[in-house]
Amino acid sequence: MHIALVRRHCSLKKAGAERHCVNLFRGLQRLGHRVTVIGEGIDDELRDEVDFLPVQVNKLTSWTRNRSFAENCRKVTQSRPFDIVHGLSRVEGLDTYRLTDPMQTHWVNVWYRHPVSRWLQKLNPRHRAIFELERRLFRPDGVRRVIVQSKLDARLLTEYFGVDESRIRRIVNGVDVNVFHPGVRSARAEVREELFRQFGTPADDSPLIVFASMDFRRKGLDSLLAALAGLKDRETRLLVLGAGDIARYKRIAKSRSVDHRVLFAGRQSAIERFYGAGDLFVLPTIYEPFPNVNLEAMACGTPVITTATAGGADIIEQGRNGYVIPDAWSIRELIGQIDRHFSLPTSERNSMRDACWQIASGLRIENNARQAAEVFEEVLREKNSSIANAA
Repeated sequence: MHIALVRRHCSLKKAGAERHCVNLFRGLQRLGHRVTVIGEGIDDELRDEVDFLPVQVNKLTSWTRNRSFAENCRKVTQSRPFDIVHGLSRVEGLDTYRLTDPMQTHWVNVWYRHPVSRWLQKLNPRHRAIFELERRLFRPDGVRRVIVQSKLDARLLTEYFGVDESRIRRIVNGVDVNVFHPGVRSARAEVREELFRQFGTPADDSPLIVFASMDFRRKGLDSLLAALAGLKDRETRLLVLGAGDIARYKRIAKSRSVDHRVLFAGRQSAIERFYGAGDLFVLPTIYEPFPNVNLEAMACGTPVITTATAGGADIIEQGRNGYVIPDAWSIRELIGQIDRHFSLPTSERNSMRDACWQIASGLRIENNARQAAEVFEEVLREKNSSIANAA
């Protein structure tokens, strides 16, 4: 098949969907398919790996950027005889779409908690443009298949848009087990010594929580700092990875008198080292389809706490490889689960690490491309059948 992948940016320098685009085109090419990436930009070092078609956008406002990207993508895809046009961004003219970015229609409802604020945001031109794109994608004559990463988003598609289950395919994210695996824990003592030096204390067995995100507020760092202040073990430390609003969150940590227990380490290229050095990975996110960091941490043998409002909750078995709390504002529950985990005997925590790897090792990144290709083949057969019947 000749497959077009549509994503605004295809990059290994970013996280989430941009990196997934790279992994997907590489995986599809290994399976023997021809791939063309369509978008605003691609890493220079990737241009020799895959065909790339640029899309022009009107960058005047966020609204014009979203609208023009969606419309111009359709012009580009219609200019070539692709077998399948697969979207990783909300655009027009798709055969299949992977719900990679948070569903905006739902996101506005959970992010803006005050009814008046929520109502005003629904008048925002940017939100309205994305709402309309989602309506077009998910209406009965929209995309033939929607790929979701979680049961949560499958349910939301039905609740908000009435998408029939026959159009939904669930493909759980994959992890690169060559990078993320329990073997990274062999450097645990070295990494902890390096980190505790930055905390200003000698390395010891104090519990270490790891948090990683490029959007601290959306991923629930406020709640985690509040929980840190309420834990029984006052020696528990928190490592914050990522490039969010560090200055603001340092102030919040200080206001809660936990600043001496929090280390903001910024972006890290070899993040697996820090997963392995941690005792627990916590991401009390407000909502997203599937946080890759949860799966990466589990692959490194680190149990996870996340929210039921995150797609990553699908792979958590309560008390076996992690814990699920109701939502990002369930601070009391978050404190209880952290305290519970660190009160477990060492043997039970070791068993949880083994269970994390058992789950994560079955969700390999190469399986993701194969499963996506199966959906594309299904849709291509359907398209060819429709053409034959019309003739």
